[in-house]
Amino acid sequence: MTIADREPVADKWVSNGASARWTIEGRPYLNFAGACYLALHREPALRQAAMDLIASGAPFAQQLPPNYGIRDAIFETVERTAAEYLGTDTAVFFATGYLIGQIGLCAYAGPGDHLYLDAGAHYNLVQATQLAGLPVTGFAHCDAQALQDAIAGTLRPGERPLIVTDGMFATTGDLAPLDAYARLVAPLDGRIFVDDAHAFGVLGDNGRGTAEHFGVEDVAHAGVTLSKAFCAQGAAMGCSREAAERANRLPPKRGANAGSTISAAVSTAALRYMSANPSRRTQLSDLARHARQQLRQLGLQVSNSPSPVLSFKLGSRSDMRRVQHRLFERGIYLPISDYLGAGPEGLFRCAIFADHSIEDIDRLASELGAAA
Repeated sequence: MTIADREPVADKWVSNGASARWTIEGRPYLNFAGACYLALHREPALRQAAMDLIASGAPFAQQLPPNYGIRDAIFETVERTAAEYLGTDTAVFFATGYLIGQIGLCAYAGPGDHLYLDAGAHYNLVQATQLAGLPVTGFAHCDAQALQDAIAGTLRPGERPLIVTDGMFATTGDLAPLDAYARLVAPLDGRIFVDDAHAFGVLGDNGRGTAEHFGVEDVAHAGVTLSKAFCAQGAAMGCSREAAERANRLPPKRGANAGSTISAAVSTAALRYMSANPSRRTQLSDLARHARQQLRQLGLQVSNSPSPVLSFKLGSRSDMRRVQHRLFERGIYLPISDYLGAGPEGLFRCAIFADHSIEDIDRLASELGAAA
């Protein structure tokens, strides 16, 4: 990477991160990077949950898995709270969202399933399909027709299609067309498995994610993370009790640390906070809608998605880097992403947070227009 193609935050100290305001090398910045969309990290209820847990003398991590028959009130509470939020019989909590595929998918997939993997799926899903020991066929990114063609050409007698996809794609903010996928698999007794890390808490009338948004929770099963919108840590899978038993027997669940008790306590507090304060999600949705309108008025091509992630290109990579540095000089950080789905030139990934204001978004649009 040349000096010209370098992030303006490279080698700089960042503090107070995670939402609309960053401090970089002691200077305040308006921030549009990250994934803590609901901006809960400063909420007293979450911080108090962490302090209460420490004051109680609880261990920082739980070593023994449920297979030994041991019950742990902290982890049972977060699983019960996650199940209530997700509207499922129970839930399984684990240490990181990267295990969504290896625990969630592998708990649902079994003999007779043929996995159909979106070409843009997250790394954890790709690796999970490799571990599942089942037939795997790829299909073009977010393309229902390509999925239909793949199923028609590869599904063998006696097999069921199990679609494996992200719900909201991390880099672009685009949504997988789960409603179209559901119509394809329903006549075939098929199902959908969703890594809903970025949509959980953000989409759906109750914040349950992409499947709720599209009205397909009857055929779609999801793994979710608490470290994105909910600003906590850890992950969960809402499921039946039978699926939870299978998940707890899987090597990644049985062989790994159960996770941080502090993370579990803060996750519980975050879920309860959003259950009691759904207006925060509405506020975020309104801000994202306003940002999308403002960027389109600049002539930028922004996808028609309800997500709080807005991605766009602005000329060549060198053009985007020039604009990015100009914004940074003006006290705004807008990242250029090279992550999954960004393409060889990269793109601007603009994350909207619940603690942004209309004025923040208007300022970004004004400065973008001046710098472009």
